[in-house]
Amino acid sequence: MCLSDDEQKAATSLQLVIRTKEQNRSVIGSNPDQSLPRSKILRGKRNFQRLFERSTVLKRSPLLCRFRVYENPQEGCMFGFIAPKKLFRRAVDRNRVKRWIREAFRLNQHLLPKTVLTNTFGFHAVFIAISNNLSYATIESQMISLLQSITDSLTANSGTTSTRTPKDTE
Repeated sequence: MCLSDDEQKAATSLQLVIRTKEQNRSVIGSNPDQSLPRSKILRGKRNFQRLFERSTVLKRSPLLCRFRVYENPQEGCMFGFIAPKKLFRRAVDRNRVKRWIREAFRLNQHLLPKTVLTNTFGFHAVFIAISNNLSYATIESQMISLLQSITDSLTANSGTTSTRTPKDTE
């Protein structure tokens, strides 16, 4: 069967696209620890309310982390990223900061204990930008510090739920 020039060009470009997609999949699939699927993103008003009611707070200058450990592994391991409108008035700035926080977390999530990532217990965390003078470098360095602090806190409690209410601290 003879193909016209236009059909040959289309077939060649389609083959290039398929080959490129396969190469990209192999690169992504070779290191699954650096992925952040949508199923790991904390969503829903109820989940955020439960997290903010009883959570442990860690603060590193431009970032704040609130996390909660659940005994039920059905809760899953989910993470949220917040850039408040009071600090970042323009949506463009809020989205950029949230993207930077997500990327810093995605690249350094291997610092969390394996028990968190394998859903041995439920774990929800949210990372909040608390300063408006940010760069990606400062976010990433503080994210590493926060993840190490979370790991230390979880290993110190070794399986017990580490939740704290504001009433407990007063």
